[in-house]
Amino acid sequence: MREPIILTRRGWFALSGLLLASSCGRKKGTGYSGYALIATSGDDSLAVVDLTAFRLLDPIPLGASPTAVVPGGPAGQSYTLTPSTGSVHILNADLKRVSTRKLADEISGIRTTLDGKRLLAIAKSRQLIEADATSLQVLRRNKLDGEPVDMDIGQGGYVAVSTGNQGTVELFALGTGQHWRAQVSGKVGAVRFRGDGQLLLVANLHDRSISVLSVPALELVAELPLAMEPENFCFNSDQGQLFVSGQGMDGVAIVFPYGILEVEQTVLAGRDPGVMACSANPAYLFVGSHSGSDICILDVNRRKVIGIVDAGHQPTYITITPDSQYALVLDASAGVLAVIHVSVIRADFKAVSSKSGASLFTVLSVGDKPVHVAVVPRAI
Repeated sequence: MREPIILTRRGWFALSGLLLASSCGRKKGTGYSGYALIATSGDDSLAVVDLTAFRLLDPIPLGASPTAVVPGGPAGQSYTLTPSTGSVHILNADLKRVSTRKLADEISGIRTTLDGKRLLAIAKSRQLIEADATSLQVLRRNKLDGEPVDMDIGQGGYVAVSTGNQGTVELFALGTGQHWRAQVSGKVGAVRFRGDGQLLLVANLHDRSISVLSVPALELVAELPLAMEPENFCFNSDQGQLFVSGQGMDGVAIVFPYGILEVEQTVLAGRDPGVMACSANPAYLFVGSHSGSDICILDVNRRKVIGIVDAGHQPTYITITPDSQYALVLDASAGVLAVIHVSVIRADFKAVSSKSGASLFTVLSVGDKPVHVAVVPRAI
């Protein structure tokens, strides 16, 4: 079996002419009919990239530094969080800011419910806030046992919140306000519902494991030991597999959350794996190096690394366009967005001298400290 080809930054530029020549005759990228909205935490505005032409547009002024963008509201609305002001800003489908509301003194995260009718926010003041998605009027404030670090929304109107060092996991039923609580040994991190909403997977950072809890009772169903700290969670497109990366091993654990709960295997995936994102078709997992500039690309079906791209900067966030054609990679320190063209990744590469197995499409400077990006379709 051939080893995956690794391109350094210098090697990329040296081979760029050859790669461009070899791409003649391939179908060129046509872009995605939409925009990348980028939260630049060092600016008081939201960066916007037109994904049909991959060019930077005028930023959207917010008056404070954004850290998150969430699409999926009614009539194509999107939401932007400025945590220092405790405010959420509504953008309409034409990317115009139409409303702003302060929900708390300092908010650390926002999500929308699956039906898009409510916006949820976790506040450092130990609150889970439920607001109407159209008006941002607060409907309920739920008190938490500790300062929240993560939340997720599941089927059946449930929302789960983890509280970090306190090791508490809390579950709320939206609308009724019913509340369940579980204590996990040591520090906890990410929480994710299984696709059917019947189980909750909790990152147990203290024990290097995943605690699997029933919903809604939050009773312990299984404890899945890992070879690394479960710092990053990423489901594949049908949520039949969960990928886990973190400190402790240069690999990604593959967890099966259905049937027999198990860590199916751990696959080597570049150096110091960190942030991840998964495309649907083709089914590729993009794994950014936590300490370097590499993006490792794993063929999910074959469990094989098919290429490593040097993005030139440290990847701090990755997302995939809805058509699975482009991987968008942020680097907060360099202020850039790197784009990988998914459709020209060659899973069957043979000639080491001329086929990289991946293609860096373009790199754009987008502002100071970009930390989060969301893709929204172009308004019709």
